[in-house]
Amino acid sequence: MANGKIYRAACTIAITFSLLLSFSLMQAQLKPSSNIDLFDVATEGALLILGLSWLTMVLQARPDGNVTRLLIIGLLGYSLGCYMDLLDEFFINSSLPTWFSWLEKLPTPIGLLTLTLGLWLWREEQKTVNEQLRTREQFFRQHQLVDRVTKIYDCRAIRHQLDMHIKRDKQLGLVMFDIDNFNDINQQQGFKEGDILLTNIAQLLSSQLRSQDLVCRYAGDSFIVLLPNASNTFTQAMAKELKQAINQLNCQASCAEVHYQPQTEQQAIEANKLISRLNNKMKQIKLARPIAKAG
Repeated sequence: MANGKIYRAACTIAITFSLLLSFSLMQAQLKPSSNIDLFDVATEGALLILGLSWLTMVLQARPDGNVTRLLIIGLLGYSLGCYMDLLDEFFINSSLPTWFSWLEKLPTPIGLLTLTLGLWLWREEQKTVNEQLRTREQFFRQHQLVDRVTKIYDCRAIRHQLDMHIKRDKQLGLVMFDIDNFNDINQQQGFKEGDILLTNIAQLLSSQLRSQDLVCRYAGDSFIVLLPNASNTFTQAMAKELKQAINQLNCQASCAEVHYQPQTEQQAIEANKLISRLNNKMKQIKLARPIAKAG
């Protein structure tokens, strides 16, 4: 996951930098050593190293998505601009074609504009996450019902919250996501990569929900999302949207949802029974797959 992104980004940087250096060596004249300002070389080199280190941190810390792509493109552009400025310290610009001097001026401003847009969207994303954290902080401190790997709530928390909402006689939606072939991911890529994937999914789901919603890790590779005061239509739409978001993380997830409407229930229901309905629906969806393929 993250290692693959770092590898692809490193290859892109290496190829681009190599092409620029090769072109400069073939077309430009080297400055005499007496004209090379070592202080400028050190500062330009330091800026390049900083840009590449920021890029590495983003690749390691962020799940894949539109915001992450903007940050990566922005930092790549900035790093490319720093690299071209560094080449200026060794080569005479007047010996290069005019179009190359124009090309030299583009990466840094384009990269910074793209990076600014990515940071703005990251800010909006973080505001949503912070709002969720504030609304649930008291419950978190009191109960500590948190999954060790993903740092979101575990199955005990979803049962607790579900019982509370059922007692209020309000409609709600429950959505379950089960990661397909998760055991294969653990076996082929290692348990560390599997944990990273689970954490990325947890962060992704948390960032997409309303402040009153709740996501928990229900089992090893399963997540449940609680949608209070949600209609059946809203529950289905949210399930579809979240499933598409998970697919952007280069994995597939099975999805099942149930809607609870107290007015249509013949008798009082408990959280465990509602979760059991959700589990049964997920099992039916998985069992139906081989039949669909055969047809």
